[in-house]
Amino acid sequence: MALEKTALSKENMERLLLSEYGLHLIEETRLSQGTANCFRIHCREGEFFLKEYQSWFTPEDVDSEGKLVSFLIARGFPTAAFVKTASGKYHTEFGGHRVGVQEFIEGETYMNALPHELLPECARYLGELHNCLREYPMKMSMTPEWAEKYSAEEASGKCNELLAALDKKQDVPDRERIRGDLLYKKELNISLTGLKAYYKGITYTPSHGDYMDCQLICSGSKIKAVIDFASAACIPAVWEIMRSYMQSSGACKGGSPLDLEDFVAYVREYMKYANLTRRDLEAMPYVYLFQLARSCYGYKEYLLTELENRDELLQFAFWRTEICREVHGRLREISDALQRLCQIL
Repeated sequence: MALEKTALSKENMERLLLSEYGLHLIEETRLSQGTANCFRIHCREGEFFLKEYQSWFTPEDVDSEGKLVSFLIARGFPTAAFVKTASGKYHTEFGGHRVGVQEFIEGETYMNALPHELLPECARYLGELHNCLREYPMKMSMTPEWAEKYSAEEASGKCNELLAALDKKQDVPDRERIRGDLLYKKELNISLTGLKAYYKGITYTPSHGDYMDCQLICSGSKIKAVIDFASAACIPAVWEIMRSYMQSSGACKGGSPLDLEDFVAYVREYMKYANLTRRDLEAMPYVYLFQLARSCYGYKEYLLTELENRDELLQFAFWRTEICREVHGRLREISDALQRLCQIL
């Protein structure tokens, strides 16, 4: 689901690879997953992965990712190494975008549908990653100070803007469902103010920032590598844990209830490799809902842009709102079930 059009044609990609990397392009294949423009490139020298970062990524962002990946590889964590340019950089530039090249790791990737038997490994690698990165310097994000700045009025105002845009589009399919979701999110935003306190006293850890099944290279019943550290930051561990389960397992799709027993098992597996406190377990669903409920991602893109994949983004928005309804209605139940892990472990 790339968010921007690529600036690369086969011809200028060929020139770029040769001049910057000394690679002789034979064939390129566009990859559909991810919000950046990504390609598998078959070169005379071997198979590689080329990523054209979104325009808001700075050179410093890409360099930070390259250094982080090198750090992980040196410690035996499975990921895809960057190929440096002839001048020793982790990226080059073309058409106002940063471009990076990495080794290509053969395997399967999934999108919100990781096979169930791989979920324990998904939890394991997240725990191992947090343990490996615990002393790595990263910028803090989603801090208690950030949460305190949340304004229910501002968040509701964004819903109102989208409702106004919807009123101007009388022939939109799923019009009433979109309206119902936006009205629900507008109401939900008011209750989020009371969740700010859950950001205090929880564990912050350097993390992937977008850990889910589409960032995992799998083979059979094994995960071979974790990729794409472009969103890495020091964030609440509990947010990354719950989000990774919900996104990777495809939880709550079609309005189905969250399998709480399965989710608790996922968290239990994570805790074999990295520590969580009782406060972390108590706060987990509240922290997750606070972040998810604030977002109108998908509705905004569908109503206000002409993106080619706007229909896919709308379906993604519908699903995330289903998750909000499910988690919101079971906050205490989820929190209590997670806290019982302290008695088991």
